[in-house]
Amino acid sequence: MQVALVGLGVMGKNLALNLIEQGMTLVAYDKNPDAGEELLSCAKSQGMADRLHIVSDLGDMVKRLTPPRSVLLLVPAGELVDKVCNELVEAGVDCNDIIVDCGNSNYKDGISRKLKYQNKFEFATMGISGGAEGARHGPAMMASGSEGGWERVEPWFEKVAASYKGESCFARVGQSASGHFVKMVHNGIEYALMQLIAEMYQLLRLGTNRTPHEVAEIFNQWSEGALNSYLLSISSHILSLETDAGEALVDLIDNKVGAKGTGLWTAQNALELGIAVPSLVAAVQARHLTNTADTHAAKEMTYAAKATTLIELDLDELKDAFMFASLLAYRQGLALIKGASRAHQWKVDLSKTLQTWRAGCIIRADYLDNIAEGVEFIDTLETESLALRKITGQAMMTGLAFPVLSSTQTYFATLTTPSNGHLVQAQRDYFGEHGIKTRCGDVCHLTDLVEIDAKVR
Repeated sequence: MQVALVGLGVMGKNLALNLIEQGMTLVAYDKNPDAGEELLSCAKSQGMADRLHIVSDLGDMVKRLTPPRSVLLLVPAGELVDKVCNELVEAGVDCNDIIVDCGNSNYKDGISRKLKYQNKFEFATMGISGGAEGARHGPAMMASGSEGGWERVEPWFEKVAASYKGESCFARVGQSASGHFVKMVHNGIEYALMQLIAEMYQLLRLGTNRTPHEVAEIFNQWSEGALNSYLLSISSHILSLETDAGEALVDLIDNKVGAKGTGLWTAQNALELGIAVPSLVAAVQARHLTNTADTHAAKEMTYAAKATTLIELDLDELKDAFMFASLLAYRQGLALIKGASRAHQWKVDLSKTLQTWRAGCIIRADYLDNIAEGVEFIDTLETESLALRKITGQAMMTGLAFPVLSSTQTYFATLTTPSNGHLVQAQRDYFGEHGIKTRCGDVCHLTDLVEIDAKVR
């Protein structure tokens, strides 16, 4: 199999080595010649250079490929993707060639590009998760579309991707640009889980006065059981790291969190589609709040420091609450994918989506089987749901911030207990005459109900 790869940054370089190791002949290009030389050097050191061809321009790359061509793009999202696509057209790709955008592009751009290039080449999208290590040894690959070019490369991607119990973590999850949407939601879940783990650490560290090393031991115990996950495991490792002087490394890190956009896109699309994902949105806002001091509104958003309160925690209840909140974060993400699939007619297969997340990716976890069982399984977790309610209440009493924990409890309570929506809708009708629907299903105004009640009296 012969394939081309454009973009030899950290992800591109490692994916290139993975492709070669699996037996593909690779033609690679990057506008930075040093990146090509670095890849060639790595390939030589691993005895794989005979299947690698570094080219100096896209024209040479297209000439070296035997039609029909398969080209993977791992370039930064945005205008650069279009620039490379246009250059590939000028270089001679044709309608039988498939170009796969493997970066973190906005799915809306993918939809537009499929239309823009439909008579020039097959444009497809694929989200890749797993970081540099995953790209090198087996990532999660969320592809989409029904382009005929997939038939050429799909068997190879199934080898390149991670595997779980003998099953590949590559799948075409749905139509159009759904692969990038699924990857976007994957990242939104990732935001929520990372923040939730950080909140567990915060509660144990400042709420119960434990050391980072003690928290690491608790996380490690959780990881040895049903809660085993990549993010919890690396968090345990991070918290166990110390300087030569015995100081926790986590205490030396600036308390500002970066972001590259996919979490924000998740929140925006959830709002546009009218699907509630409060845990995911709260995680995005939590990152924004860590950077408040750098904003123009810093003076308006900076308040005097407040004292916090120590509490007593039952660690078994904390573990149950963490498990339940984690499951709900995944369920919110899957609900968003399902809603988008319905709105865009993508026919996304949620079972295939979960299969891609079982190994190789950042949000992989042993309890994904439970998530696949759906709401019916969630409803059986009475002990865990009560633990979430109790732990959230205790956490808030410390005076510390727990945006994802509290948002998750609110999400579950809103869907499982009586809501207050009737009063809010009445308020809307009172000042804006938006109309109300009675429990009988009739649509009217608040004044109509008053008149009916008066007549009855």
